[in-house]
Amino acid sequence: MLVTREMDYTLRIVRALYHAGQLSAAAVAQREHMPKAITLKLLKQLSGAGLVESRRGAAGGYRLAKDPAEMTVYDLLEAVGERILVNRCQQGGYCCENNENGGCGLCVEFGHIQQVLDNALRRAPLSALFEPPEPAVALPLSL
Repeated sequence: MLVTREMDYTLRIVRALYHAGQLSAAAVAQREHMPKAITLKLLKQLSGAGLVESRRGAAGGYRLAKDPAEMTVYDLLEAVGERILVNRCQQGGYCCENNENGGCGLCVEFGHIQQVLDNALRRAPLSALFEPPEPAVALPLSL
């Protein structure tokens, strides 16, 4: 399955807070070109999961509750109830129409691929997504 719009917005919210430190919901929405209502909804979910903190008042706003190096993409997606699935057969309770007894070779193989994907998302620190990549080293050309 594709990355949903909510997943994309969630990553963009965290990116904005990572770079700015603390922002109001309106500032996050404006900075990331997102609807304010969705931004507020996702900030509340992230706050409920303990990934974002909120402060009230004139100097208030939202900020990350944890170091992005300690948070993973998987943590973030789990906080908003999303999951990247390689196929619908990876959804809980799915009954394959090709083999109701669970012996569908495609479903089994997609299960292995899903494990690899989930493990990669659990290892991917958010800080790696928001930092510019290391510049490539130019190799000398030999003639």
